[in-house]
Parts: sequence; C-alpha cells; structure tokens
Amino acid sequence: MRYVLDIPPELVERVNKLLQGRSDKYRSPQDFVVAAIQNQLYLESQEAGWPATGTEKFDVSDSSPPATQITSAIQLLQLSIDLAGVKTVPLSDLHRPSYLWGQYNRVFPVKIVTRVAANLARIKGDGYFPLGELHEKSAQIAGELGKAIEKADKSMGRKRGTIISAGLPIGRREDKAKLRFKNQFVGYLASNKTDGNNHQFKIEGAAPALKFLDIKNEKDSIVAGITDFGLKFTCLPNPIIDAQDFSTPFSSEEIDFLLDHIASQLPDEARMIQLILSCIKQGVASPEGLNMKMKSFNPKWKASEPTTMRAGVVSRISELGLLGREKDGVKVTYRLTELGEKYLARLGGLEWH
Repeated sequence: MRYVLDIPPELVERVNKLLQGRSDKYRSPQDFVVAAIQNQLYLESQEAGWPATGTEKFDVSDSSPPATQITSAIQLLQLSIDLAGVKTVPLSDLHRPSYLWGQYNRVFPVKIVTRVAANLARIKGDGYFPLGELHEKSAQIAGELGKAIEKADKSMGRKRGTIISAGLPIGRREDKAKLRFKNQFVGYLASNKTDGNNHQFKIEGAAPALKFLDIKNEKDSIVAGITDFGLKFTCLPNPIIDAQDFSTPFSSEEIDFLLDHIASQLPDEARMIQLILSCIKQGVASPEGLNMKMKSFNPKWKASEPTTMRAGVVSRISELGLLGREKDGVKVTYRLTELGEKYLARLGGLEWH
C-alpha cells in the first residue's frame, strides 16, 4: 500500500540533516519514515494497555539496583520451609471491611506481605508477632523488589494501568511511600468507637480485608498473624518471587485462588466487581460512565468516593486479567477479557448472603 504524505518543510529539513552520514542505518528517507511509524505504533499499543509480547524475563543483574540487593529481597520472600512449622491464627471478631478500599490499587503487594508474615511466624515459632516488625520488614523488602520491578516495567514499555510496580514503596519520596504501603497493604488497628471505658477497634488494610492477616491488641501490644487463607495464598508459586519472571505479577493458580476467595469471602468486593463487569459488558466502558454507576453501590459515599472506588476495582481486576483497556488519545475505554466474561457469569450465578 502506498501513502502520500505532506510533510512540513521544517521537518523535511531536520530529517535531511539527520540522514546525512547515516547511510549505515537509513538507506533513504522512506526507511526513516517507516521506522518512525513502527516506533509510534509500539508506543500507542503500550499506551492502550496491551500486554508486552512474549514472556520476557528481566535480567536483574543488568544494572542498578544491584543484583545482590534484589536477590536478597527475593530470598527473604521465598518459602523453602516446612509449612507445618508455620502457625496460623484465627480471624478475630474485630470489624473488618468486606471490600477493598479504592486506594488499594493492586493485589501483588499483598503477596509480599503474606510471604514476610509466613516467614516471621516460622522464625518466631508462634502465631502472633509484633505488627511493627511486619510493617518494617514488608516495606523494606517491597521497596527493594519494587525497584527491580520498576526497571522491568520500563524495559518492557508498560504504561499506566499495566505497571506491576504500582503500589510498591518506590520513588523520590520513599519514606512516605513506605508509610503508605504499611497502612494500605499491611494494615493497622483503627479506633472504631469509645463507649465509656470500652475502647473498640476495627482492622484496616488490604491484607486483613482479604482475611489473609489478623491484627489484635494483646496486652497493650499490637500483634499480627497469618491466617489459613493467607498461608494458602502465600504458598502458591509466584512468577516474580519464585522464578524471577517479571512479565506478569501472578501465576494462573494465584489468580484462580484470588477470584475464588473473593467470590466466597468478600461479598461486597464481589458485588463491586460484578457491577463494573456488567456495566462494561452493557457498553458503559469509560471511567466517567463507571463513576456514575458506582454511585448506586453505596448512596452514603461522599462525592469523590465513587471515583476512588471505581479506580481501585478497575486497577485490581485489570491486574487479575479480567479487564483490558484501550486508549484513543486521552480517551480510555475498558473491555472484558475471556476470563472477565467467565467470572461475570460465575458471579451472576451466586446467591448473596
């Protein structure tokens, strides 16, 4: 096929100057234009959120951060242990949310938290251990591993919506990022209400909301422990942690487990996913349209909360492979994947309690 292009004179002049002495790379202006088109097509495909091709593995020994640092972080997360030596804890009767807050924009950070928790339980020889220790170790290891994943994201050309390192404590303001990681993904005890001398708490955070961790006040000390659900999840092999394969955040086994777990244990999270998937299937596929639909989920939400909740749900189910996204300029639309279609059908067949 032949295209006739009208190129502005100033661009023609710049191309001609660039081509002078570059016959080893470009035989003609046509070669240069073809290369430019190929580069733009690649950038547009990545901006649309299409997955990277192949199953590339990121070479962690390439450059900064040092390979020894990354290897150390991964080794601390791997579970080459006797699982019988990990004591789990029951779920306390403290109130915990039945869905994930919108700012918990990824699930992969929870995998790091549960791996650290399992290893702490093994080392301590007890079900419960200091929450502060889990906070510090999880944030430190997530930061080290996050730098490697961030580098892989850039190497593979991932754009917004497909970046695996999102949610991990990296960036210029690392201290604040670690604090956010501790609160959002590890969790904490928050004051629920004070009734005379009876001070009650509630549990916040992604890992506790998923029922993977329990947190309680024990003799004026805040402690945490990994649950049966959490241990089952953490023991599933992970491509990044266990195989240094940076092409995907989760294995198919992990995704199946998480989707099963959400459907059975987090009814309101499942309802929100069902609402989002149903709307997209019916043609309401833009962020703005979904924001309007999310208002119906909880009429008590404040003005900005439906947007926050929509963003969180969309990010998490995209990470789990239920959604794809397409971008045309600044316009973003979502589409259901094959797995998204199957999960929507499954949720439609459940009886909510």
